[in-house]
Amino acid sequence: MIELTNLENAAKKHELYKNVISTNGNIVFFRGNLNNPEYLFIGEAPGQEENKIGKPFVGRSGKVLDGWINSAEIKDFIIINTVPIIPLDSSGGIRKPTSDEINYFKPYVDSLIKSINPKRIICLGKSALEYMDITLSNLSWKENVGFIYHPSFYLRRGMDGKEDFKKLILNKNEQKSLGEF
Repeated sequence: MIELTNLENAAKKHELYKNVISTNGNIVFFRGNLNNPEYLFIGEAPGQEENKIGKPFVGRSGKVLDGWINSAEIKDFIIINTVPIIPLDSSGGIRKPTSDEINYFKPYVDSLIKSINPKRIICLGKSALEYMDITLSNLSWKENVGFIYHPSFYLRRGMDGKEDFKKLILNKNEQKSLGEF
């Protein structure tokens, strides 16, 4: 897929790529169905586990997200990030990607999303909302884009977040049903 090649080439030219080299890690592209999935989940950036394995949401937050997906019986999905490279601070700790980093990757991620052609997009956290350039409150939708706090938000509070995720999905289903009348 040409969009993945373009994203990879752009990633290798970005300053963040030094993090991939220094950690012996990976550029993190996607996991799931690349061909017209029902849902596209978009997160912030890879963490340590994702960097090591090369797939998004495979660490602790990924386990939470997988629980959400399974609890809602979603079978057709893809998971990506706004930034495909682990953002590290000067001491080697993970940090939030900057607006400049998100904006650098935006045309490539936009192109990837367009080629994937998902029916619905769920933003996982505020960086994904920033990427989409929309304002939503937790568990709400605007057309085919929904928002839920990042799984790490729930982890920090000792919650699994499944009920919130189910509400998000239910809110979209109710919105669709209301539109049919």
